[in-house]
Amino acid sequence: VPCRPGLGGAIVPRSCDHVPQTGEEPCPIDPWIVVPDKSKYVDQQTLKMQENPEDVPTGELPRNMLLSVDRHLVQKIVPGTRLTIIGIYSIFQAANSSASQRGAVAVRQPYIRVVGIEEINEASSRGHAAFTVEEVEEFKKFASRTDAYEVICSQIAPSIFGEENVKKAVACLLFGGSRKSLPDGVK
Repeated sequence: VPCRPGLGGAIVPRSCDHVPQTGEEPCPIDPWIVVPDKSKYVDQQTLKMQENPEDVPTGELPRNMLLSVDRHLVQKIVPGTRLTIIGIYSIFQAANSSASQRGAVAVRQPYIRVVGIEEINEASSRGHAAFTVEEVEEFKKFASRTDAYEVICSQIAPSIFGEENVKKAVACLLFGGSRKSLPDGVK
């Protein structure tokens, strides 16, 4: 029994095609069994793709889409990788198995059957910072000040009096981190 690609799965026939002769008993319902040793298997993986955070409108959650990959595309992507995919938009109709949903319409789940994946280069997707030479010099001069931390803390929510510890924590969240040098020399 061939299995269609995607989330559909194998459809095992409920009855055999044999036409019984006179005096012969008809085939019973569900005469087929799956023989694992005689079956051919294909690697398959289900992924969830999410839109880029910078493309999400303020106050909204990023949308996501199910992806189905198979064969050589399985285990090629790690979470957080930015991708361009080529695929076939498909719909998976789940079978209703619970008794409470017998009369309900089947749930249809859209997904993309992936046939190609291209990883987007992180350095090129971010773009280059558009700072002038004067601005870079001003940043360096400010960073060399001994009171830079206090100046930044005083500029956070200046209309709110007090709460200095909270302002310091926000400053650390905004500007803290470790140095990172990218392969193209960007720090």
